[in-house]
Amino acid sequence: MFRPPKPVGMELNLAPMVDVMMCLIIFFLLASTLVNAENTPVKLPWAIAAKEIDRKELGNRVVVNVHVNPNDPKEADYVVARLEPQPGGGLEIVEKTLTPKDMEEFLASTAARAAARKDELRCIIRADQEVRYSHIEVILRACGLAKIGKITFSANAGVEGAT
Repeated sequence: MFRPPKPVGMELNLAPMVDVMMCLIIFFLLASTLVNAENTPVKLPWAIAAKEIDRKELGNRVVVNVHVNPNDPKEADYVVARLEPQPGGGLEIVEKTLTPKDMEEFLASTAARAAARKDELRCIIRADQEVRYSHIEVILRACGLAKIGKITFSANAGVEGAT
């Protein structure tokens, strides 16, 4: 006589799914915070020929904010936001003020990582309108040394005071 097999008890293990969901939540929180780093207050210059670019077109990018140094108006601060590993094993978004030499090293290492991934890197320069051109030239030179060919300047469209 034929006997059907005994039913096997099944268990659903949700632990891996919860782990994946937590990783996704952390990733999206960090990504949204990094996008907000592009919104640090900078008094952008006005440009008649400025056009709006969709963020999707910008692709892989590094954003450099250039401010006038409050202690010495003839000097500038170069501020970049980046992810840094923490001792406990997480990542934190850190805004770091760099010197011109540090800027060259930072852009070179960022471009090298992008090239290793076969990804093109774009540099977005957000400069305060009081910043001298010589300070922007520091970033342009660093981009040239790092072989970053796509550079975008952030500006307000139109003429100052016009609505």
